[in-house]
Amino acid sequence: MGKNYKLPAGTWIEREMFESRAFMALTGCALQLLIIFLSKRQFEKISTGKKEKRFLKNADSLIFTYIEAKEKYGIGKKRFTRGIDQLLEKGFISIVHQGGAFKQDKTQYGLSDKWTWWKPGIVSGSRTKETVSRGFRKPKKEKVTVINAPIHTVINAPIEQHLGGHNRTQGKLRFSLVG
Repeated sequence: MGKNYKLPAGTWIEREMFESRAFMALTGCALQLLIIFLSKRQFEKISTGKKEKRFLKNADSLIFTYIEAKEKYGIGKKRFTRGIDQLLEKGFISIVHQGGAFKQDKTQYGLSDKWTWWKPGIVSGSRTKETVSRGFRKPKKEKVTVINAPIHTVINAPIEQHLGGHNRTQGKLRFSLVG
């Protein structure tokens, strides 16, 4: 939001939205988060002849951080995450830019209209899972079972060859069992 922009005294929710299945299915703090997202909208008045139309300026550039949720609204990190996930699943918001990679890299959200066709059991969107390992702890290694059997032995189990499958120095095969 621009520094010179003053937030309006209230927010507008369309009847189509609050009568929808997706809106009625919101639980926990997801409804509160949706109203906060809707209040972050910035409209600009454009005059077209005799009429003035309102144009949404920042539909794809809404920023809402964990710190803001905690300090301004008293919403903890777990509740905030669950609420955002619910808004993504039901199609009210989408993630335009996934933040968190660097300091001050904030997630940027956009308003979406996928909620209009949402039905129970349909997931409109989801958060991408973090692939970066954090901290000093190494990830757990998969257990590998080594079976020492002659080359011509048949094993009746689903197997996956490990390291190319051959260890011919001892005349035995090395497999890892998939369970």
